[in-house]
Amino acid sequence: ANEAPPAIISIFLGAELEKAYNAIESGSGDAATPQSYLGLGAAVLPRLPMHGGDRNRTSPFAFTGNKFEFRALGSSQSLGLPNTVLNTIAAEAIDALAAEVERNVSGGSSLEEAVLAVVKQAWTDNKRIVFDGDGYSEDWHAEAEGRGLLNLRTTPDALPCLTAADSVAMFERYDVLNEREIEARFEVLAEQYATSINIEAETAAQIARTMLLPAAVSYVTRLRVAGEGEGLAFLLGEATGLLDDFVTAIRGLEAANAGHTESEDVLVHAGYVRDTVVPAMDAVREVADQLEHIVPDDLWPLPRYSEILFIK
Repeated sequence: ANEAPPAIISIFLGAELEKAYNAIESGSGDAATPQSYLGLGAAVLPRLPMHGGDRNRTSPFAFTGNKFEFRALGSSQSLGLPNTVLNTIAAEAIDALAAEVERNVSGGSSLEEAVLAVVKQAWTDNKRIVFDGDGYSEDWHAEAEGRGLLNLRTTPDALPCLTAADSVAMFERYDVLNEREIEARFEVLAEQYATSINIEAETAAQIARTMLLPAAVSYVTRLRVAGEGEGLAFLLGEATGLLDDFVTAIRGLEAANAGHTESEDVLVHAGYVRDTVVPAMDAVREVADQLEHIVPDDLWPLPRYSEILFIK
């Protein structure tokens, strides 16, 4: 949930497809779709029409003219399980829609009438997930909550959905995965999350203690031997205060890592690293960022943000 997409699952249909569904719902509509134009930021340039299926890069599930793109995988995640889930969901949805069409036809409707009625009802029941705006905006988070959409921001929040009763029933109904196989995947995913966070936290603590902390100490030492004066006293007090805060934050992170004991309940273990270890890493990072602003270049051992973004 740190790039495209956000943690909220929504669907971008594009102007043309959304207009078609709205016309089915209302029972009327014209064939024309209002033309959209690319925002080039220059009034003197000619307006360029925007394709109706133009890609919304902030959408986790976007229609791009002739296909849907699912963009919710993590960079290191295997395609296997998400594709398994999506295909099973599609099978269940097609099964339900076909059964409803058959029921309407059996009730005396023509095939065309039955299909139209089923599509209209499906759209009415599910259109709350359709969103074509900026998925990154905080306004969307509030709107999505009002629509009743889930916003599962962390792995421990999301994993219980995999083993929920209706999820297990769906997988078993189509002979995709049984309950034991689902539980095994749940256990592996939760353990991978906790292990990854633990490795990151231990690495962060080591970098902070062996690289950044010595740089801060060297800066404080340099100020103490530089002499006296109001300016030097201010700089020394600033650096000493941050140094103390940094040591406190590092000790807190090391204590959080030391408390990283495995639990029989993997979700409890994952919840611990989310609620304890991650905030401890953030605390170290916050002070390290402040030190980066004041420690001289010749003492700072890592590339600075300014070097990464602008200079080098």
